[in-house]
Amino acid sequence: MIRYIRENYQFIAISFIWVIVGIMVDVTAMGLVPGAMLLYRNKGYYTEILASLILICYLSDNRHWEFSFATKGKDLALLTASAIFFLNPANFPTRSKLYYAFIPFFVLAFLLCSRHPTPMLSFQKTLSFFLMVAIIPNYFLRQLDVEGEVFLKKIIWLATTLYLIAFAMRFMLPPDWTYLEGRYNGLLGNPNGVGLFSTLIFMLIYISSDRYPNMLSPLDKIIIYGSLLLSVLMASSRNAIFSIMIFLVFSRFYKISPWIGFVTVIITAMLYQVINENLPVIITNLGLANYFRVKHLDDGSGRLIAWNFAWSQIQKYYFMLGRGFAFEEWLFEKNKDWLNMLGHQGGVHNTYLAVWLNTGIVGLCFYLFGFFHAFFKAARNNHLAFPAMFAIMFSITFEAWFQASLNPFTVIALLIISLLQYAKPSSDPKESPVPVL
Repeated sequence: MIRYIRENYQFIAISFIWVIVGIMVDVTAMGLVPGAMLLYRNKGYYTEILASLILICYLSDNRHWEFSFATKGKDLALLTASAIFFLNPANFPTRSKLYYAFIPFFVLAFLLCSRHPTPMLSFQKTLSFFLMVAIIPNYFLRQLDVEGEVFLKKIIWLATTLYLIAFAMRFMLPPDWTYLEGRYNGLLGNPNGVGLFSTLIFMLIYISSDRYPNMLSPLDKIIIYGSLLLSVLMASSRNAIFSIMIFLVFSRFYKISPWIGFVTVIITAMLYQVINENLPVIITNLGLANYFRVKHLDDGSGRLIAWNFAWSQIQKYYFMLGRGFAFEEWLFEKNKDWLNMLGHQGGVHNTYLAVWLNTGIVGLCFYLFGFFHAFFKAARNNHLAFPAMFAIMFSITFEAWFQASLNPFTVIALLIISLLQYAKPSSDPKESPVPVL
């Protein structure tokens, strides 16, 4: 930790300045953050460009008005990072092809913008997601070539620093700053955000450590994993706990053999309904009913209401083609009073349904093709690809984050996919063909 601060004091100081100035005068973030990125570009600090984008997306998730500057500044931050990539191709000699498989999806999504009640908003959201998928893997490839494991350590320590700052704020500020309805939310907007971010950071750390076994010292691991897992436990995020367990369990089987892992997936799928029906009883018998909020398991804390509403709309109006990116946000906002009366607050809480509402079944198929293609390609190099895929698939079943761009989750997921595709583990398991589904 001390070494990270000492070696990255310039980035920390610059970030501290634009955060404090942004809190004081929120519109300044629209100039300060892109300005900092351009400064990093002139110095050749491309990891810091990516870290700044991650940081402003992270802060934009905070619900307090003091961090409204991040919401105002993150669009220009993404555009600046994109311009640095597209206008300086010589600085990115190795190109990622991750977005190629998503091209049919993006073509359809751009065409459907005209069907949205606010076409320009839909276009902006579509462009934003496209830019993230296009540039993040390329920043990753460049910095992995230039800095190697140091690049990954910077991202991991940035996340850890945010965890530690949130812990400090818990004791320094009123409870409503870091708690929402009795659950810990740290610097993020809600407890589920802590869970999502922690799930992805956990996988990034685990996969990075598998590639670079000596990257973190024992003390580093205690601080990094300790702060992350403590945050998850304090947030009591069921999604995060089960997603991390899925990743760890399947990682063990796939490390032994891809075929054993494949068979385990089939068995798990067959037993899913039995486990699902008896899960409340199992949790209650373990004495964890209150912690896991068992009384809300049946309705998914209101998610079942959202899913039923979304599915009814899809069947009636949007089965084949949707109405463009961010339509599901518009639809749920328009019906929020009625949904609130039924006990639901928020959006659709399911990435698959969100994509279906926005782009129809055609767009969902294109999206899933790109998604699965990315992980199946990664599985050729890394036995952790499928475990990561299963964990993310589980996570996006309960939150609609992997069809949005400027959140603190999508960018980390893209780093994970890129790491799986382009960084082989230091010691691969015994060679065995990967089963094709």
